[in-house]
Amino acid sequence: MLWKNTDNSTIIVFLLILIFSLCQNILFYGIPIELPALINQLPEGWSLPAIFNLVSQGAAISLIIIFLLRHLTKSKSYETMTIIIILLISIITFVILGLIWHKTIIINNKSHSIYFLFFSFIIYVCEYSGSLLFLPYLDRYKTIMMRAYFLGDGISSGTLAILGFVQDSEKTQCIPIITSANQTIFIEKTSSLGFSVETYFFLLSFILFCSLISFLILSITKIGQDKSNENDESIKLINNNKNEIEEEQESFLPGLQTYALASYSHDIYQKTIVSIEISYLLVQIFCAIYSNITIKRYPNLVHIFNIIATLFLIYIFIIAKMSPCPPFINNILLGGSISALIYVAANGLNHIVYILLNIHFHEVSGEKGLFWSCFMV
Repeated sequence: MLWKNTDNSTIIVFLLILIFSLCQNILFYGIPIELPALINQLPEGWSLPAIFNLVSQGAAISLIIIFLLRHLTKSKSYETMTIIIILLISIITFVILGLIWHKTIIINNKSHSIYFLFFSFIIYVCEYSGSLLFLPYLDRYKTIMMRAYFLGDGISSGTLAILGFVQDSEKTQCIPIITSANQTIFIEKTSSLGFSVETYFFLLSFILFCSLISFLILSITKIGQDKSNENDESIKLINNNKNEIEEEQESFLPGLQTYALASYSHDIYQKTIVSIEISYLLVQIFCAIYSNITIKRYPNLVHIFNIIATLFLIYIFIIAKMSPCPPFINNILLGGSISALIYVAANGLNHIVYILLNIHFHEVSGEKGLFWSCFMV
């Protein structure tokens, strides 16, 4: 049993790290899961996810800042304050997004969602910077706390999925109306969201606030920190697998999502994006139950998962290329279900690889292993 012979302080630390780790998925997937609700409300339309993907990838330049801080300080002293600053900026940015996400700027007689894209860029600057700090910070604690981090990661995925399902998507239907001339005309009626986009962003800000409070308690009290867990081994791992970790998911899939899914129906598109978060939660549960599945015991498993995910990616690329007339377009339920399952499976497999590699890096090279694995992602 996980908690057998475990003292109360360990349980408290486990819970604090679990709440702190909610921030990782909120920062990375919080905005993408809302894109189905935004493409009909912002001027970019279907091209919004592709533009958003370019903006979010551009934020990866922030990695240079953390890389320089790490090598200039040559210690962990910068980590705590940097994480606090990242979470504070993220909280404020989500509040601002909730207030002005819908505002546009006219450039060359066309409306553009500059405010939404700019503050999304800020969120991803925080995400990429935090990705090099959140997980490596756990090297201060016992290895069991890695489970707390990934469990919190899964819970945040489940939270995003619940928010997505409750919010639902806008549905359009034609309502027949009989005029005074005894003629029937059809008026398009669009259903409203379960709750507003503003409310969604404010909820994400609140979750990040909870993560910040948990982290402040951990960093100020230093409860549960394991001083013997100082591993300064050189990196032995970043050779075979460094280009495999979730590469397909982060580089290609977000930009293809509307073209691969929305052709069938907006509802299928929205439900698929939400289902991805459920797949992440199921992956966390799977990895927790079958903790004996490791790269050390099954060294070829990562390659097998990546080959399968790559095949799925090829199919997704093909149907995106064929949009707006992808396979089985005449049978929306069948075609949409196949595309959705493949899209979700590709993301799920990449997430399994991400977890297995990070645990392996931590076991072999400690904090440095976690830092460089997150850097390569």
